[in-house]
Amino acid sequence: MCSTLRFVIIVFLALTAGPALTLNSHGLRASAQNISSYDGAPAQATRTAKSTNQGPDISAKYLKQARAYRDQGRYELARQSYAQALSTCRSAEELAVIEKEMGGIELLLRTMR
Repeated sequence: MCSTLRFVIIVFLALTAGPALTLNSHGLRASAQNISSYDGAPAQATRTAKSTNQGPDISAKYLKQARAYRDQGRYELARQSYAQALSTCRSAEELAVIEKEMGGIELLLRTMR
């Protein structure tokens, strides 16, 4: 009786937890959308290191677009373009410029709200 009740409770909890948790031989583990921090960490670092020198540097395009939006007074769009430039930036000098200008836009937006 007790083991059957325990089994039913575990199944119920597993069903209510949804796809984020799965039961395997090692117990509960987060596995949906690659949530587990133990799987693939070295592989991700390797992929990131390989991809830094590939493809076009498009952060300058986003930075130019952000400055145009800023000059037009479209500050939310400017912030989005700064965020895109920040995520695609490759050089430390350009990163500092983007962070400085993005900080100014965020301060302006906070002040306006």
